[in-house]
Amino acid sequence: MMIIKNGVQKIRVIFNILFLSLLLFSNLYAQNIEDLPLINLNELEPTYEDEVLDQNIENDLKDKDFIKSKNKNFEESFATVSLLNKITAEVKTIDIKLKENYLYEELKIYVIDCYNSKPLEKAETAVYLNIYIEKTMKKIFNGWMIKSLPSISSMEHPIYDLWVDDCYKL
Repeated sequence: MMIIKNGVQKIRVIFNILFLSLLLFSNLYAQNIEDLPLINLNELEPTYEDEVLDQNIENDLKDKDFIKSKNKNFEESFATVSLLNKITAEVKTIDIKLKENYLYEELKIYVIDCYNSKPLEKAETAVYLNIYIEKTMKKIFNGWMIKSLPSISSMEHPIYDLWVDDCYKL
């Protein structure tokens, strides 16, 4: 048996014993780990298109009064947008009813939804819309336009510029 006289040798021996025991225990526990199959991301279906309804919501949707009141809100909701003709420098402010097409020269504007912040929050107005070129039905804009941040979600068109003014219900 070896006699350990130096303190540094004692620390090395203790360290070696701890290291070897750690390796032994890690090998024992590593055998219990199972490999999961790899996921091919190209085979995944997008989930944002799936409609998930709770049973309570389905029951509410069957109620005719609920459906009438919901449709009534959509019929009475309007978005106010301004259109700038960059050639003539003419600005036209228009009110567009939600869920209806609005034709302005070569643009077809379809307002899907409106958002106004609550009274105690920072004032914010946003409109979700689709804008098409009427002749080709090419979509040139799809998404939320935010009143306070017009440069983040702007429409790209050589003649027209569009921005959100207001959103209201009658």
